[in-house]
Amino acid sequence: MFSSPLDAAIRAFKYQADKAAWAYVFGRLVLGWLEAHADDVADVDLILGNPTPVNRQPVQHIERILAAAAAEDTIGRWPLAPYRVLVKPEPTPRSAGGSWQAKMSAAREHAAALRLNEPVTGKRIILFDDIFTTGAQTSQVSLMLRQAGAVSVRGLVLARTPWGS
Repeated sequence: MFSSPLDAAIRAFKYQADKAAWAYVFGRLVLGWLEAHADDVADVDLILGNPTPVNRQPVQHIERILAAAAAEDTIGRWPLAPYRVLVKPEPTPRSAGGSWQAKMSAAREHAAALRLNEPVTGKRIILFDDIFTTGAQTSQVSLMLRQAGAVSVRGLVLARTPWGS
């Protein structure tokens, strides 16, 4: 559940360059979850982040979290792909604070802007993101990955906003 301390940490990490160390904390949370649910994700071929634009300032936060997780995964147990497979070359409109229709429109634009640098045909994928609000982006990116040939796409998030937010 989304809580005030986690809310503050995620927002500081996303929007303040001096808070980039949070990537290591969040990366360890991802690895801890994977380890705790190893049987549930044993069949996963690829763990991708829902990408942020390559020129995002102050940081590409999703990519940094997965890069930190990959660095901590010293035995290479998990198929983490923080930067190379799914990228977002350009920014698209933000959906934060908008109506459901605005969020859905922004999610469609986000998914349409993404580029695959490697095929995902036949892959079982975990799509990682920091915050789940409505599920619009997760849904649209998952749909895009399935249309590109992925067998399945599961979501993994750090936090979920309370319904109605």
